[in-house]
Amino acid sequence: MEPVQVLSVSKSSDGKQANYWSTDSKASYTLIDKNAEDYNPASVEWVPGSRVDYNLVAPESFEKKPGGHAGLPMSYLQINSVEAGTEWYKANTKYPDEVCEMMAKYEWGDLKYTTKKEFKNQKKKVERKKKKPQGMTIRRGPIVLPFD
Repeated sequence: MEPVQVLSVSKSSDGKQANYWSTDSKASYTLIDKNAEDYNPASVEWVPGSRVDYNLVAPESFEKKPGGHAGLPMSYLQINSVEAGTEWYKANTKYPDEVCEMMAKYEWGDLKYTTKKEFKNQKKKVERKKKKPQGMTIRRGPIVLPFD
């Protein structure tokens, strides 16, 4: 016999009812607030599962970081590309867009394997590109203006 696992929990918008869905339909159940009098669950608006983001915590992390570790959101764990990671950081954090892109490259791209020296060299390349003037150049010497 396989162990029964909770798949998801959905809560009503008024907070008086919660449904627990498991791998075995017989083990799924509903909880209703004990203070709710004449409660009609049919009149409740349900929050769709796509709008809910649960934090997942490994059991051993409770021992390592007591009190301050809330876990990782499920949406974060489902990211597979740098572009999706950048969008997630923009939507869920207060970092600037440039920082979000760099964090996503570090987490899901090849920036994770970059050494300290390579990172400094990349930074120098970016600074050199910024220093080059674009469009207009300044030259010293005589200026000739033809009036033909």
